[in-house]
Amino acid sequence: MSRQAINRVCCASSFWLLMGMIVFVIAPARARQCAWHQIEVAGPPARHSHAMVYDSMRGVTVLFGGLNGGNERSSVEFGDTWEWDGIQWRQVADTGPEPRMGHAMVYDSAKGVTVLFGRGESDDTWEWDGATWTKVADTGPSPRGRHGMAYDSDRGVTVLFGGIPRELGDTWEWDGVTWTKLAETSAPTGRSQPGTIYDPGPVGRSRLAMAYDPNRKATILFGGRLADGQALGDTWAWDGAVWTQLGDNEVLARSRHGMVYDDDRGVMVVFGGMKGSQLRDTLEWDGTEWKQVATSGPPRRMYHAMAYDSTRKAIVLFGGWDGTCLADTWEYRCPEETPQQEVVAKSED
Repeated sequence: MSRQAINRVCCASSFWLLMGMIVFVIAPARARQCAWHQIEVAGPPARHSHAMVYDSMRGVTVLFGGLNGGNERSSVEFGDTWEWDGIQWRQVADTGPEPRMGHAMVYDSAKGVTVLFGRGESDDTWEWDGATWTKVADTGPSPRGRHGMAYDSDRGVTVLFGGIPRELGDTWEWDGVTWTKLAETSAPTGRSQPGTIYDPGPVGRSRLAMAYDPNRKATILFGGRLADGQALGDTWAWDGAVWTQLGDNEVLARSRHGMVYDDDRGVMVVFGGMKGSQLRDTLEWDGTEWKQVATSGPPRRMYHAMAYDSTRKAIVLFGGWDGTCLADTWEYRCPEETPQQEVVAKSED
């Protein structure tokens, strides 16, 4: 055998001997570090009690309405429509529904429209297709504000619960054409109606939050306020037929908060609200329990609005009230950790 051939054999043998002493280890990804980030950008005028949803077809967050002060009688209600694309805010309409606050909105993914219902004195239903607001109903639930709404994407219906006046306890569904009353879970204080059957379920309330959980195929309701001002910490699920209580956490009770479903991580996320004073904590619910995951981020506030941008995997928050109206934009993001490949020497026995 030539000397060159011998060298090649020796080198190959040394290489495979070395490889036998090395182990490549894929380290598990670390827990995702979620954090709030303020976006320094011009946008809608300061406001609270507005509503926001994410339009997944067009890739924008839609904002409508709100109030510019603390006194509902002397302050001005907004009737403008804005959209956030992750870079800038853009006003897209100043006509449509009457100016209002305390309304609720959802995004109907089957029809590709934003659905708006309510205001203190209104029982009208509107749809926004990205270009035009269209009034689609003026009958349905009684006039109300400060109610909760969520879009059930599995059944293709919008679910509504509660609101004021009188801290209502009724459940309605909108199928895109008609509102249908499905349950009355508690009699409004002093106003029970003879012959009405009140089903077990969430007590009548206002200033609650609702979002749809597609993993559990249920609309989730958390918190709110009773007529006497008490903040609630109970969690309920609506499956289209019955309400089921999933827990009650008095420590984390609140009203006037924001809540969205993070589809990427499969958790409900709550920020802020009020319990005695304004809050600034972030909560997450994994289907079993609520946990406080952050106490830093946006300043204390209530009556803000939140939406989950499923394209960019970010929660968008705008505005609110902390004693004055706010006009700041924040995003809550949880970047994925890339697994690290580590090289570990393996000793030969």
